[in-house]
Amino acid sequence: MIEHIGGSPKRNAPSLGSLFKSVLILRLGTGILLFTLHGWQPALDAYRFLWKEQAWDWVPAFDAAGLPMAHLLAPAAALVIAAVGLSWIVGFLTRFFAALFIPVCIAAFPVVRHVEPAAVESVYLYLLVAVTLLLFGSGAVSIDGLFRLGSGGAKKTSGY
Repeated sequence: MIEHIGGSPKRNAPSLGSLFKSVLILRLGTGILLFTLHGWQPALDAYRFLWKEQAWDWVPAFDAAGLPMAHLLAPAAALVIAAVGLSWIVGFLTRFFAALFIPVCIAAFPVVRHVEPAAVESVYLYLLVAVTLLLFGSGAVSIDGLFRLGSGGAKKTSGY
């Protein structure tokens, strides 16, 4: 009986060149930048704001932009940004965290316009990356790819 239909089974194995065709570079690069530049320090500042009651410049910025409950929304945004950065670095639940990050990017527009108008393009770029990762997933080199999360489960074999 026919054991394989289609191309050569060796041809279907991922090669080193396929790593660069995936979203690995986009996901990893953006995750590192997001976590180091926008996630780590604000998450620490949110901790200091919540538990040590230190002043934090994000809260007045959120309040000045007209966002409700700035004292709760600012720490939540900082924690989401840090979690998204870590998720994209390791490739774990990438689509979920991209979907979680899109509303944060949209809410960041009025804040960034008020605080630093030149940084609005960064928000646009992070939003573009989040939409791309939401549509295409994390790629083969990730925890999602290892456990086939978000790919519809295991491939079905024919019963011939």
